[in-house]
Amino acid sequence: MAAMQRHTQRNQRMDLYRGLAIYAVILIHILLPGRAGIAVRVLARFAVPLFFLTAGYFSWAASPAALAKRAARTFRLLALACIPYVVLGCILAVQKGKNPLAGLAPLLNLTAWRNFLLYQIIPFPYAWQLWFLGALASVYLLWWLLTLFYRNRGLFLPYDRLGLAAVVLLALHLIVGEGSVLLHREVPPGVLRSIPFDALPFFALGCWTAYRRQDIRACSFPFYLLLPIGALLSLLEGWLVGAQELYLGTLVLLAGLMGRAVQYRRVGGSPLTRALVFCGQELTLPIYIVHMLILALLRECPIFPPLISSGWLTPILVAVLSTLLALLWVHRNTLFHSRRPRGRRIAPPSAGRR
Repeated sequence: MAAMQRHTQRNQRMDLYRGLAIYAVILIHILLPGRAGIAVRVLARFAVPLFFLTAGYFSWAASPAALAKRAARTFRLLALACIPYVVLGCILAVQKGKNPLAGLAPLLNLTAWRNFLLYQIIPFPYAWQLWFLGALASVYLLWWLLTLFYRNRGLFLPYDRLGLAAVVLLALHLIVGEGSVLLHREVPPGVLRSIPFDALPFFALGCWTAYRRQDIRACSFPFYLLLPIGALLSLLEGWLVGAQELYLGTLVLLAGLMGRAVQYRRVGGSPLTRALVFCGQELTLPIYIVHMLILALLRECPIFPPLISSGWLTPILVAVLSTLLALLWVHRNTLFHSRRPRGRRIAPPSAGRR
């Protein structure tokens, strides 16, 4: 029990990596020009798998009730996140001379609902990146069912077997993804991004990492060496097979990040480091939700295109505006509501206490 309580303490280095990863997501979604832009996009592929890994790490030994709450909270967040994208779809429909209700058409489309259930595809304009929330909520739900199944039988989850199964699934992901390109076969991207081949294996590996954290800390392996190896391997794979959801180099890079985070939980105290740790702990989901809305505004509003004529300026502008909106969201209660209780009167001290 004491070990579980110590595990619940936040790992600052993982939050630091999450803070870096959310800005890497922006670099994935905004195509940068030239070969340098392609290289940046290839290297940034670690971002979304890292979110699943850390979600699994922090869910190790979580009770079924806690997992159910996380699943419900993430589904609720997904529903709220879809609202502005639905409104955006209606506005774009008006701009194209259509009925504004045309933006609601995906809600009545059975194919769209099937694609959401299978691949978590959100059928609204600029909302496709919200698949991550749907996948994360589904994984929480699946892990809740799995934990409940074992807890009711008085057993613990077989983390080693689940970790091995996760490695097999990710190997299949790489074989199907990169192999299809080398063999000139086309595979629908939704298949590779589906929960069994992407979200669930990374989540399970995150839980396994937490389960084996003491062994990792006792290990003297220099995990930082995996970072340049994974980066170089990813660049090589990107040159050979083009854009993919996952590279072998990405897995090597993630192994280095997770191993180093487990071995060295604390980070330095510089202002930039503290800011990234705070971002990784508090702002990742708000930034993830709003950054495509900001990009849609910059692209669709006729006022902004002259301001973003440079391809490298766009992700910087989106990152800054997304961070500001995320800060407003996180601190909304402090900004718009007084914490001082209303209607309470402090009784004067009694005569005997003067």
